[in-house]
Amino acid sequence: MIKLSDLKYQSKLLKAQENVGAHANYLIDVLKPALERGDWDELENLDIGFTVTGKSLGKIGDNTAWKSLQPYFEPRATQTLTLDFTLDGKVIERNLKNQLISLVLKMMWLSPRDYSFNTLYAALNDLKKVITPLLDEGCNTLSSLDFDRLESWALTGFTDIDFERENIYTGLNRLYTEARGLPFEVKLNKKLNAADFGLTIKDAEQYTVIPQRLYFAGLQESEILITDAYALRDELEQLSQYIATYSDTAYQGYAKYLVSDKARFKNGTIRWYFSKTSKGNKQRILAFQAAFLALHSPNEEETLTLLQRHKPEIHNDYIDTFHTKRELTIGPWTITNLREAQSLFKHLNGGCLWGLMARTGMRADEMYHLNTAQGCTTEVIKRQKIHVIHADLSKTTKGAQSIQDEFVTTETGMKAYEVLQALHTPLRKVHPNSQSFFHKITEDCSEVTKKQLGKHSQAWFEKALGKALALTNEDIVDLKTSAPNLSFTVGQDYVFTGHQLRRSFAYYLIGFELCGFPQLKQQFSHISIAMTRHYAKNASKFQKLRKQKTLANAIDEERVNQQAQVYLNIYQKLANKERVAGGKGKEFAKNMMRTDRNLFKDKVDNDMLSLNYWKKQIRTQNRHIHAVAPGIYCTSTSCSLRTQVNLIECVDCMNDFIVDAVFAEAKRKEAEIHMLYDIENDELTPQTASESYIKIQAAERILRDLDIDFEPVTFPDEVTNMLIPYGVTS
Repeated sequence: MIKLSDLKYQSKLLKAQENVGAHANYLIDVLKPALERGDWDELENLDIGFTVTGKSLGKIGDNTAWKSLQPYFEPRATQTLTLDFTLDGKVIERNLKNQLISLVLKMMWLSPRDYSFNTLYAALNDLKKVITPLLDEGCNTLSSLDFDRLESWALTGFTDIDFERENIYTGLNRLYTEARGLPFEVKLNKKLNAADFGLTIKDAEQYTVIPQRLYFAGLQESEILITDAYALRDELEQLSQYIATYSDTAYQGYAKYLVSDKARFKNGTIRWYFSKTSKGNKQRILAFQAAFLALHSPNEEETLTLLQRHKPEIHNDYIDTFHTKRELTIGPWTITNLREAQSLFKHLNGGCLWGLMARTGMRADEMYHLNTAQGCTTEVIKRQKIHVIHADLSKTTKGAQSIQDEFVTTETGMKAYEVLQALHTPLRKVHPNSQSFFHKITEDCSEVTKKQLGKHSQAWFEKALGKALALTNEDIVDLKTSAPNLSFTVGQDYVFTGHQLRRSFAYYLIGFELCGFPQLKQQFSHISIAMTRHYAKNASKFQKLRKQKTLANAIDEERVNQQAQVYLNIYQKLANKERVAGGKGKEFAKNMMRTDRNLFKDKVDNDMLSLNYWKKQIRTQNRHIHAVAPGIYCTSTSCSLRTQVNLIECVDCMNDFIVDAVFAEAKRKEAEIHMLYDIENDELTPQTASESYIKIQAAERILRDLDIDFEPVTFPDEVTNMLIPYGVTS
């Protein structure tokens, strides 16, 4: 069934399908049996469904209605997706068309599985690829799609379908998954993949990594811009207000002019001062002039109302006459007209967008959904400030808490967000009902599209670097390392696109060994670590290359020093018989109690209280250590818990040392707050209850292991009643 990003809106939409005419449920009482019967005359005359207001979405047989469907399902969609049951505008054979419609209807209203509107769109487009080859072989039904036919297509190249791409299998597998209840037989007996035909999926086209020289220059330029703008962020709102109110201010002056004697020639005609720059503007001018001339003795207020309604464009050469206070100074920037104000806004907006994306690895879509209220929060962990950017991309399901996508960033990234907030807040106030973070600086200051947003950072980067974009020999070496199959020419301008920032973010973080793949996977909100590795592809080659460079060697040496120091600090605690939790810490303490000798004083283990000892162990790769959270360290190279720590897996893990309880206590308190919040708001489910219980119990075990006094959490009956008692199996 259709799954929308807005659960409340989804609930209203599904409710609208009930109590239609004499039917308690249109989908079950009317649509489902008609779909199973497969009578096309009957089906084509039924309604696709109904809007939240009860209006018909159109008839199933009307392709125009299908093409207009998206706004009723995703009112705030960031890109236009059209369900089009034609092949490039050409009519599809009726039986095949209605079979495709049947699949989409099943997925939309009757499937037990959840599908987004985007998935419906993709499934339709993926399956439309089989229409032409089926018709070429004299078949007009999707029932003709069986393994033998598909294998013949895949191996002979009879069709234009690329069987080494994932899309065709995704579409075919939708047929297999949704076969039950369709008005035709599906002859696929399992989910298909490329291996079934002896093929492999081609690597997805990779974005290039920005060469180090250009990437570093972009980081420097954006930091300078962001730092300067951040210091003036309180004043920057004046810039946006200037832009948002520019037309109204000019209209006020123009209304005063029109009702005065200055506006009329001696013969009584009016000097208008309008600019007919486009067809749309000409129409607005004519509409305003007709409405104004129809007024009997117009006053200033009536004229202003008409100007604001029709929005004719005043000629820029005469704007001074009507907009007298046009000069605005903000720090080093002084503007005197709308064009200059828009130019400065684009410069600041583009630089901050580039700077924030470069320091988070966020996609344009994630940037587009920045939270307007708390888009950036700061936490202090061990006196270190951690800045987190929040995007409203909640993957919400019933019975589970919504999760905002979060992206850790630097202080400069935080400042970039604050500047963007200052720039766009006044524009959002023009549209109080808008939930979008970003708005236009032209016309009515409405919401920008995702595509428009991507152009802003690109324009800033190209303007900021200018002639420096010409590729050098060093740039070519960097590009060939990250993308060996592509060719580049010295002197040609580097072509930048926004998604390269995400690829570069991954490539250089992994290449400089500044984070591991599990951390990067969490930052990117990837489902699989394979996708994360794809983003950082060829970073290992870059690692080999950078080891020839002095700065990289210094970084590697510092890393060894810090890891050795962590080991030394842990073993000093053990030597002093201080409590160290975690499976590895507790095991070592037990071994010390079992032996007659002192492992430290007798120097049996080459003096584990020596920093040089641990440096040697790490350099020779005999030992490894990384932090999974403040005070929690893991010695396993295959550990995947480097972010989003699950404490229960660390308490007794034989690879873990836990040296303090700051993180455990914070997680304990957080879980308790979430638990009480869920109870208070009647949102507690068995899943959330068990999660809170497990987190609190794990944290308290760590506190006990470290011999720290604490007051145990008392679990309310609402929680304990939802838990399955230990040992109960039925």
